[in-house]
Amino acid sequence: MFAIGLLLFLVSYIFAVMFTQLFKDLYERGLTDEDYFGRMDDTFFTLFQIMTLDAWADIARQVMDVYTWAWLPFVVFVIVTGFVVVNLIIAVICDAISALHDDEKAKLHGTFEEEEATQNESTHPALQGDVREQLLSLENHVEELTKMQEQTLHSVAMLTRQIQLQRLTRSEQVPPAPSQPGAVLSS
Repeated sequence: MFAIGLLLFLVSYIFAVMFTQLFKDLYERGLTDEDYFGRMDDTFFTLFQIMTLDAWADIARQVMDVYTWAWLPFVVFVIVTGFVVVNLIIAVICDAISALHDDEKAKLHGTFEEEEATQNESTHPALQGDVREQLLSLENHVEELTKMQEQTLHSVAMLTRQIQLQRLTRSEQVPPAPSQPGAVLSS
């Protein structure tokens, strides 16, 4: 996460130097409404505004009125910083989810230690008891589900036998069909 922040600063610095050198005289010549690129601090603020996509197109259009090729550095800056910022946000989210997952996994295995416990190098006994209670509860649920599954399997087997018996009794009750199509049964 620190590396992504450093990368964002480095990219912003490179573009700030470039934009200041390219467009610093636009306000002095009266070609823009504001002094967007007159000094490095103004350029950093303007680039931050562009990075957050706050009216960046208006700034780009004012500069493009003077330099028609100016769209290129603006678009490149928006794309590059957009990827960096999105990666920074995703990295923070992934880091938080990973920490939560590790904590939950440690709680299930009974190795979770709170910050106070790690500083004192002792484990919290109430926490271990809580994890044991959760494991016992899970084992009880699994046993109940196993019993229910056995009962269901037994019921399905009984129903299958009943259906087979009914089919047998029906087949015994149906009179046999005549062997010849034109034959008449005599009484």
